[in-house]
Amino acid sequence: MPARLVKSPVTPGPAPLSGKAGSARERLLDAAAVVFARDGLAASTTRQIAYAAGVNEVTLFRLFQTKQNLLTAVLERLFATPGQVPAAPAVETDLREIVRDYVSRYDAGIHKNLALRRVLIGEIQHFQEHELKVIRAIFEPARQHLIARLRGAQKAGIARKEIDPAIVADQIGALVFMGALKSSLPVCREYSTRDYTHACVETIVRAIESPAAAGARKRSKP
Repeated sequence: MPARLVKSPVTPGPAPLSGKAGSARERLLDAAAVVFARDGLAASTTRQIAYAAGVNEVTLFRLFQTKQNLLTAVLERLFATPGQVPAAPAVETDLREIVRDYVSRYDAGIHKNLALRRVLIGEIQHFQEHELKVIRAIFEPARQHLIARLRGAQKAGIARKEIDPAIVADQIGALVFMGALKSSLPVCREYSTRDYTHACVETIVRAIESPAAAGARKRSKP
């Protein structure tokens, strides 16, 4: 008598996140970040996310209404800048501090859920305008703050007049982001993440520092 084939039960994803306390909303945000990073934005389903969060799908729709709203909430949580952006000083006196402050803030945020960030880069062409507006709204205040400080540094004579602060801001972001991606790879490096961050600051400062400020700094060294 031939053996009967028994179908194993199909589950919509990994087991629910164990040891996760908190509200259903927080569990759904945690689960969505994991599922989006694992399966991609387009392939992820609300059923998978609800299962991973240990709640039913009705709860997900009650709290977020749509998958797009859930993604928006995840993006807001993921990209939120640690702490409020402080007001720019009336007079800028330290170019290195300007760059270091932005690098440390950007670096602190970029390491949160790096796997999901990779997915976002790969699928950004599929984003709806609403998601793109959310990302721009979250990133732009810190970027504009840096641009304002760099313009202040130009007025103070410590940054080159010919540089474009907007381009410099984007160059700094790109350097930090590439360093974060490389640090997550399972390869042996000759330097630490701290060394890389320090090198980014020094590279940018030396590139945009005015000749007068650079000369004054050299003369002040013992």
